[in-house]
Amino acid sequence: MKTTHPTVEELRQLVAAARSQLAAAEADFTREQSRVEAVHAGLFQRLRGHYQKRDRLRLAVDYRQKFLDSFIRDEPDEVEQAEKDLAQAKAQLDEDYEKMAAAADKRKPLTAGQEAELTPIWQKLVMLYHPERFKNEPGKQAAYQQLTAAIHQAKHRGDTELLRKIAEDPEGFQVQHGWATLDLKDVEELTQLKRLHQALGKEIAAVTDLLNKLREIPDFELCQIAEQKPGMVEELAAERAKQLEMENVEWEKQADLLAQAIQKLSEKSPPG
Repeated sequence: MKTTHPTVEELRQLVAAARSQLAAAEADFTREQSRVEAVHAGLFQRLRGHYQKRDRLRLAVDYRQKFLDSFIRDEPDEVEQAEKDLAQAKAQLDEDYEKMAAAADKRKPLTAGQEAELTPIWQKLVMLYHPERFKNEPGKQAAYQQLTAAIHQAKHRGDTELLRKIAEDPEGFQVQHGWATLDLKDVEELTQLKRLHQALGKEIAAVTDLLNKLREIPDFELCQIAEQKPGMVEELAAERAKQLEMENVEWEKQADLLAQAIQKLSEKSPPG
């Protein structure tokens, strides 16, 4: 039986359908991720003090044990280093929490208007999808990878403003960053269209897999419950705060015991 190969026009239609499917999948993922991240950020903001206190106590226990071990071995250099390491670790911990708090502040639920806007934004963005287009042009391939990386990073950060900016003027975005400018018009050649259609199929599968995995995590279920029962986040935060306080009491006990042991050894050591 003679095989019938698709024509350029048929492939264009297949590519257009695949792009529509990919845009819908990307928009769904962005919406769902935004919902989950907003709930997660709300919990973090309510519990930050408890988590930060716990992590500082963990550091104190860890480094006091190192300090004590070095003291017992009579290694003054290790003792001094343990003190410096603890100070640096505390400073880094506080800096990390400031960054997490700043990120959480930006994680706001999308408005109805923003959610409705996601589909047209992604319909424009998927038109930039040409993974095979520049594979034989290293300079342009590097610029294309930078552009797609910026899109993916914005997607996973939930940065709809940046996604909109790229979608509305991809060439201007490239120029702004000093990247090589790319001809992002549609391909016309049969082989390229076939490759593009295959690549779109793989990307649809990848985004669908991400969306399915997102819907399987506990935070997604929490998000659904919170939307049905608005006070649920506060209830969960209050319950988690109690648990963290109980943990912190135990960490404080360990930290105090180590401090007392260090104090006793210090008092027994001869001066100078």
